Amino acid sequence: MIKRLYFLVIVSLFAIGMKAQVTIGSKQVPEQGSVLDLKSDTLGFLPPRVNLISPSSSKPLSVHSQGMVVFNLTQSDSLQVGLYYDTNSSWVHLSETPLIKENWFYMPSIPISTVAASYPATGNTVDLYAEFQKQLYGTGPLVTTSKSPATPVLSMIPARTDIDYYVTSCDTTVFGNISITPNGVLSYDLKAVASDSTYMNIVFVEKK
Repeated sequence: MIKRLYFLVIVSLFAIGMKAQVTIGSKQVPEQGSVLDLKSDTLGFLPPRVNLISPSSSKPLSVHSQGMVVFNLTQSDSLQVGLYYDTNSSWVHLSETPLIKENWFYMPSIPISTVAASYPATGNTVDLYAEFQKQLYGTGPLVTTSKSPATPVLSMIPARTDIDYYVTSCDTTVFGNISITPNGVLSYDLKAVASDSTYMNIVFVEKK
């Protein structure tokens, strides 16, 4: 009897291993090309619900893992409640990405100080909204069409608190502990000396 039971277990495991595609919620054959096919008219898919610490920190997971998807429960200056996926170095918000909204734009290119007497260096700040105004208005455009005003109109710029600020990616070997206040003031720590390829991508999204 024991030998037969062992044989049955081995055959069952072999059968599971042979079936590379799986359907859950139905006896239907999985869609072609899918390794896992969830089927239901009344139920949804519930990913792990966790409290993320910051976009750059893997916690509460032990390590970053590219492609990992979780639902974040923590609301902070640098995090929103919603789905996030892991790029292998940081968490990116999926539930309401800037690309979904109409009124979004990249922060104009500005230099961010990476000079410090020693590393790590904490408490560095830059007023993103003020820098945006400076870049947009400045002393007037270098080139313009004949129908354009001499300078952009500052009254057309949304107010500080009418903008959501995002750091979509950055050099995590240099920047750490990144946060942005509702007024658009970026705070960051310097973990190491910057290189020629050090960067930080910032996106503005006008609130609806």
